[in-house]
Amino acid sequence: MTLDKDQAQQSILEQFFQFIRAEDFEHCFHWAKKKLQKKQSAAFSLVSQFEQQAEINAKQLEDLAAEDILLVFCACYGYARHEVEESNWYLHAETLVRSSITALEALPRCGISKVLQQFAAIQIDICYIDRGIYTSQDWLMAEAAHNIETHLAAAHAATHQFNEFEARLYSEHLHNEFEAYQHFSDGISIVAELYSIRWQDPTILTKKMAELRPKFLDAVKALTADDKYIMSTDLEALWPPLAFFSEHRKTGTGELYVERGTISISYFANVNHLITRELRQNLSDIVASPPAVHPLFLSDWGAEPPQSNMLNDIWAGIAKDFEDIYSWQLPNLSMPFRNRNANNKQLNFEVELIYYPMGIFALNLKAALDDTSASGVRHAMSLGTPFAMDQDMRWHGQEVGLLEEFAAQRFNELTEILDSHYPDYHKDIEDLLIFNPSENRFVSTLLDRVVERIDNQDHSVNAKTLKSHFAYPAFVLPQRELRSAVDDWCLRTVTDEKHNLNKDCYNHDEFVFTNHHECVLGLLQQPNWVLEQSAEMMEVAAAVNNLFHLTNKQLDKQLRMSLEQAVPTLKDKNISASKLRSHVKKLTAESDCLKQFTNDAHWLLELISAGSMMTFPDHTRMIQKVFHYMDFEKLHTRTQETLDKIQYRQKEIIAETAKLYDKLRTRNSKRFTRILSGSMALISIGALKDIFDILNGSKMGFQISGPLQVSIVTFFAMILIILLINKNENDK
Repeated sequence: MTLDKDQAQQSILEQFFQFIRAEDFEHCFHWAKKKLQKKQSAAFSLVSQFEQQAEINAKQLEDLAAEDILLVFCACYGYARHEVEESNWYLHAETLVRSSITALEALPRCGISKVLQQFAAIQIDICYIDRGIYTSQDWLMAEAAHNIETHLAAAHAATHQFNEFEARLYSEHLHNEFEAYQHFSDGISIVAELYSIRWQDPTILTKKMAELRPKFLDAVKALTADDKYIMSTDLEALWPPLAFFSEHRKTGTGELYVERGTISISYFANVNHLITRELRQNLSDIVASPPAVHPLFLSDWGAEPPQSNMLNDIWAGIAKDFEDIYSWQLPNLSMPFRNRNANNKQLNFEVELIYYPMGIFALNLKAALDDTSASGVRHAMSLGTPFAMDQDMRWHGQEVGLLEEFAAQRFNELTEILDSHYPDYHKDIEDLLIFNPSENRFVSTLLDRVVERIDNQDHSVNAKTLKSHFAYPAFVLPQRELRSAVDDWCLRTVTDEKHNLNKDCYNHDEFVFTNHHECVLGLLQQPNWVLEQSAEMMEVAAAVNNLFHLTNKQLDKQLRMSLEQAVPTLKDKNISASKLRSHVKKLTAESDCLKQFTNDAHWLLELISAGSMMTFPDHTRMIQKVFHYMDFEKLHTRTQETLDKIQYRQKEIIAETAKLYDKLRTRNSKRFTRILSGSMALISIGALKDIFDILNGSKMGFQISGPLQVSIVTFFAMILIILLINKNENDK
């Protein structure tokens, strides 16, 4: 039965639009899901796994009742709208919207179902508008606004075929929704048009803004009057950057582009210190004498066999102890990047896994930023943050949405490899590798050459000119989650020059800013070898900083377990000397590993504190400041305190266990002596003589002579003693 004739379906739609009107999208999803569960519909399993599988095809809906299919539409649409409002999973949301359209297409055809398809499709364009805002691509906004106009026209055309119910439903619900989308689309079209000329002559922008401002305000007011709070505030927030461009951009200036530069996005994982020495030796062995196959070759990733690396000559203080650095070259990761007019521009990341001594893995993704605008640079920087917008990326035949998820997947698989390769450790250690891609990450942006594009002509920009340019903040402002408008970086306070770390190593016009998650190096006046040194300095500093950050988490867990660990007592039934001896041996081995790690940590901390890490004084001053801005002092203080606590507790446990072992051996020895004495008393000459007399007096036809009696007594006594000795050994 078609939707326009089925009251049950009509009731579902009435409830659906109540949720939409209230902008309560999460409850809309849960309501539809619960109804499917109550009906025991096969569709319940489909909507229960949206996070893992957002795509629904027509075949999955073939055997469902029309009501259930309509509820699938409601669930898909509600979940998608919730994601758009609460997260940056836009590709996921777009897939859900397309699934909702698939559900509508599976219903018996009627006029209102066609209009609902247009209604749902508009949400895909809303996603593109948000993507244009967050990544500062005004052309995406313009295209999406045009698409909304097309959907609205198609929906309006279908209304001529409506019956009475469809006309009423449209009038009560869809008409208002489409009116709101029309106002929003009008406002977005205006803003997109203005953003498209923001880098032209400021006087042209100012004039056009004055011309279009009334119409823009009309759109905002109409949305506000219609109680469309989310759309009205989203639209209103797009105007302030335009006003700032109009008022503050100097005539004759153009848009900045990076002619040559790179971005490196790194994620870190920490190996448990109990296996670091063995892992380091294993890697050394397979690099020196490569076997045909080995789990640590990471062949399933398409990796090349690991290679041994060395730091460059600026690291004299740690070069010898950090000479065992190993790296794996993985397949490239690529993504479409700001490819307007289908120019197929890609951001191609070279992917490398690096293992540093002391147990830190770094997953590095490095890409060129050549011919990328300042807005594009900020877009690229955002990819390495927890609030990144999902992208259509490809790696080794796999789809990737977020770099954070990519790193988590690689480290999860690496954990499985380590667990299987070191099974003896895995039995006792819950996690041989710990990581948190949301926290343990670092984005390094290197600017080598920058140009200013005026009337399609590129003009070289030196460091001094760059720092005075209108778009300078785009490069140096730290990333933040809040991105309310295209190029809203212009509204924020630029990083203070007092935090510029250029003074020790670089020219006075250049700039280096860092914190514990990101850095930018504006080195426009340096040769290539200085750029490579500087990039490596930041990479190693980030690796060391994250080593101690992750180590603290690992040590906190180990300290908690040590404090909770109770030493057994003599009253425990399962206690034995052999178990205690094995436990002491295990604790001693763990203590030795911890001591080695403690020594390594103290050595590294002292190098950093004493300024002995680097070869040259200027690099030494530089790296100390870098660590300061990464909040390293707090990390290493906490590391030292926790290590001391763990070692103290381990010594206590070992000492208490050793005492218990001695007590148990003493108790077992006394028990053995008592048993042996009692047993020998039973085997007395008199007792045995009585036994032999009885046997000799019997009518069994044999006699046991004196010498034979002695032999028998001796034999049984030795057997008993051997059994008792074995029993005593088993108790140890």
